[in-house]
Amino acid sequence: MLGAFPDLQCESAFLACFNGYTYTEVAAVLKVAPSTGKTRIRDGWIRLRDCLGVE
Repeated sequence: MLGAFPDLQCESAFLACFNGYTYTEVAAVLKVAPSTGKTRIRDGWIRLRDCLGVE
């Protein structure tokens, strides 16, 4: 399911969920601002929630 996400959301969500990275660690890996890392993780979670049909 993560393969259907945009690359940046997929990678961010994967790092946070499966590697246990914090948003600051995700931002460091992706070389983006911490706020951007946080946003990409949140957007990935929202997309995953919507794909699963969870309200």
